[in-house]
Amino acid sequence: MANIFLENSLLFALTQIVPLFYIVTTALYGIHFFKETPLAGSLKQPALILTVVMHVADLGLLTSTAGYRLNYSAYNLMSMVALTLAITYMFIEFTTKSDKTGFFVIAFATGSALFSSILSSQTVDSGPAFSGLRIGVHLIAAIFGFSSVAIAGLYSGMYLVLFRQIRLNRFGLLFQRLPNLEALGLLIMHAVAFGFFFLTVTIFAGILEQQASRQAINLFEPRLISLIVIWLLYGISLVIKPLFGWDIKHMAVLLIALFVLVTALLFFMSLVTPSFHGMMI
Repeated sequence: MANIFLENSLLFALTQIVPLFYIVTTALYGIHFFKETPLAGSLKQPALILTVVMHVADLGLLTSTAGYRLNYSAYNLMSMVALTLAITYMFIEFTTKSDKTGFFVIAFATGSALFSSILSSQTVDSGPAFSGLRIGVHLIAAIFGFSSVAIAGLYSGMYLVLFRQIRLNRFGLLFQRLPNLEALGLLIMHAVAFGFFFLTVTIFAGILEQQASRQAINLFEPRLISLIVIWLLYGISLVIKPLFGWDIKHMAVLLIALFVLVTALLFFMSLVTPSFHGMMI
C-alpha cells in the first residue's frame, strides 16, 4: 500500500502542522513559567485547547480516509501519546487550577508529536489495524498508561529537583514557580494510581482478546515481561508508602527509572518494527 500521507496533501499538511501548535503552546507555557509574561499567561490555555482540537481533527481526517483504521504503527502510538498527554494535563490544569507544571508536560508531548510527524513521512502502509471492543480498549488503555507513566516520571523529576533546591537553601526560580513538595507528592501518587489502573486494563483486555482470537500468549515475550514488571512496580508503589513508610523521594527515583525504561523501549521498538504489537498481547 502506498504512503497514505503522501497521497493526501491536506492530511499530510495537517499532520505536519499539528506539531507546530504543540511547539507554540510549549513556548507560551515556557515564557509564562520563566518570565511570567501576562500575554503568554492569557494565551497559553487557549493555545492548549486549540492544539488538542487540531490534533483530534488530524486523527479524524486520517480515520475518515477510505481503507484506513487506527493501528499499532509507531506513528499512531506516538501521535496518541502526545494527544493523551495534552488531554490529561489539560484535565489536571482545569481541575486543580495549577498551571505550574504545564511547560514540562507539554514539552514532552511536543517531542512525541514531532516524532510521530517524522514517522508519518516514512510510513509505507497502514500497519496491522485493530477492530473490536477488547482490542480497542487494550490499545487506548496502553496509551493512557504510558501517559500516566510519563507524567509520574516528570513530576518525580520536579520533586527531586525542588527537594535538592530546598536542601541546599536555594530558593530561586524553581522554588518560586513549582508547586510545593506536598502538592507534587500528591500529583505523583495520583499519576501512579492512574497508571496502575490503565496498565491493569491493558493487560486484562489483551488477555481477553487473545483468548477470543484463540492465539497463544508468549509469556517470555520481552515486551510482555516488561509490561508486567512495570505494572507490578506501580502496584507496589501504591502501598509501599502507607505500609512501609517509604518516602516520596525514594519512590521518585524508581518512577523516573521506569519512565526512562518505557520511553527507551518505545523508541527502540519504533526503530526496529513498524508495529509495537507484533508479539505483544
